Amino acid sequence: MSKDEAEAAGAGRPNKTGTKPVLDRQIQAHIGRKLKAVYDEVAAEPLPKEILDLLAKLEGRSKE
Repeated sequence: MSKDEAEAAGAGRPNKTGTKPVLDRQIQAHIGRKLKAVYDEVAAEPLPKEILDLLAKLEGRSKE
């Protein structure tokens, strides 16, 4: 994690209670990479037919 990424994530800054985060930057970055991998897999899954049908109906209504 770069310094800019760490600052954007708030690493090392006190939180609302005035304490610093317990996990170090490397652990936070590792967790972030793992979460991104999981969500990328979910986002790549095809939409269920029911959702596609609903979207098709909604698109048809907007054209009227």
